[in-house]
Amino acid sequence: MDTQASGDLSYRVTFGASGDPRTLAVTYSTQLGPDPVAVWSDLEPALRADTAGYRRVGAIRAVTYRGMKGADMEWYSGSGDERLRTFGRGFLVGGHRGFSLRWTTPAVDRGTTADRRALDAVLTSFRPPVG
Repeated sequence: MDTQASGDLSYRVTFGASGDPRTLAVTYSTQLGPDPVAVWSDLEPALRADTAGYRRVGAIRAVTYRGMKGADMEWYSGSGDERLRTFGRGFLVGGHRGFSLRWTTPAVDRGTTADRRALDAVLTSFRPPVG
């Protein structure tokens, strides 16, 4: 587990086993705009600059998650045997605060039954704090 804080008042905890490229990063942010699609769009230039081999998959999609406004975005990073695919779901919890859940797996594993089950477990089990 790795914990990080940044100057923009966001905090990230990353879960994963040593040597295993599959990770779950949970980020809590306190300074977000009112549109989750715009939040991902605003974040994308930094992802592109900081992520080797970055390439977005499809469009950023507005979603509702647990009754809250959210957005999904997916992207590739790395190359060759090291290529990864990340699914990100960001959502607002009120007062300019929100979370993102980022599930990263080897690109070749994305869409497998095991990957779908793991992502489903993440999305159905995460409970943001109330209040």
